[in-house]
Amino acid sequence: MVNSDPAGGVMKEVILTVGPRASGKSSFCERVVAVDSDIVLISRDNLIIELCGKTDLDPYSDGHRNALGMMWKMLEENLRTNSRTRIILDTWNGSSGDRTSIISRLDKLGASRISAWYFTTSIEYVSEWFWQKPGIAKMSEMRTRQHENLSFFREDEVRRSYELFHQLAKKIDRDGFHEVTRLDPLVDAPETMICSRTGP
Repeated sequence: MVNSDPAGGVMKEVILTVGPRASGKSSFCERVVAVDSDIVLISRDNLIIELCGKTDLDPYSDGHRNALGMMWKMLEENLRTNSRTRIILDTWNGSSGDRTSIISRLDKLGASRISAWYFTTSIEYVSEWFWQKPGIAKMSEMRTRQHENLSFFREDEVRRSYELFHQLAKKIDRDGFHEVTRLDPLVDAPETMICSRTGP
């Protein structure tokens, strides 16, 4: 379990986004920092795009590894140099093991509070948003679009991965977070999430 701030306040808080792909995590986080510029957003996907121009990379390339290295370096610098900080960490974590590993590393870097925003977006919107992503197409389109440098997925891929993700996250409250907040980006306002925790 992560260490609590002895004063009871939020000194160095990291909020980890949790949710399946295309559940609206990145867009919601960008809305949050637009409302409160004091919150630092560190996004793995943004770093991959900065390095490689897109997120759908060859799994054997160095893009993901290099972006993760940059992500942890940014986290370390923010936690080391700021006496009070609130960071949203938008990075993939598909299992309890992924999350507990991230929590352990953040704890060692000096985070005094580690929370989770667990996105409960409905499958209908996740499916709609997934197929709107750039560089994504359905297997049924492969014959006509094979020269467009796209990643092709089976049409049942979204529902299958959605159900698997939420199955693996059923025990998220036991992963070691100080707090797990379930949110729907179509219902919950960024202002509400910002004010859900306030320090002294």
